[in-house]
Amino acid sequence: VVERRIEDGKLHTVRLITKKQRIPVSLMWFVPPKHQFCYVRETSVIDPKKQDFKVTTENLNGRFVSLVIETLRYRGVKMCETLMERRTSISAKIGRIENYVYDKYIQNIEKTDKGMMCVLGLIDECKRNNIKGAAPK
Repeated sequence: VVERRIEDGKLHTVRLITKKQRIPVSLMWFVPPKHQFCYVRETSVIDPKKQDFKVTTENLNGRFVSLVIETLRYRGVKMCETLMERRTSISAKIGRIENYVYDKYIQNIEKTDKGMMCVLGLIDECKRNNIKGAAPK
C-alpha cells in the first residue's frame, strides 16, 4: 500500500502490484528482462454511504508495447444485489500486439467471471462450468 486516506467519508487507497508477465516465446526476444514483470498501479475508492466501490488498474511499465486500463465499479442496488460494471481500454502501437493483449484479456475475464460466480455461492453454475475446489462444501 502506497497511500491510504479517508476523505469525505470515503476510503482512498493506492497500491503497487508486481505480476510476472505471460509473454509468448515468440516475443521474448523483443521484451527486455526488466519488462518481464508487470508493475500495476491499483487505485480504489470505497464509499460506504452510497455502497459504491471503484477500482482502477493500469500497467506502469511496458507502455511502449501496450497499455491496459481497467475500471471496475461495484454498487449496491438493493438488498442482497450488487451491480458490477467493467470498463477497459487496451491500446498498442502495433495492431498485432493489441489483438494479442485483447485476446488474452478476454480469456482472463472469462476465468475471472467464473471464479466470481463461485465466490458468490452460485454452486450450480460452478458445476455446469466444471469448476472444482472453489465452491463451499
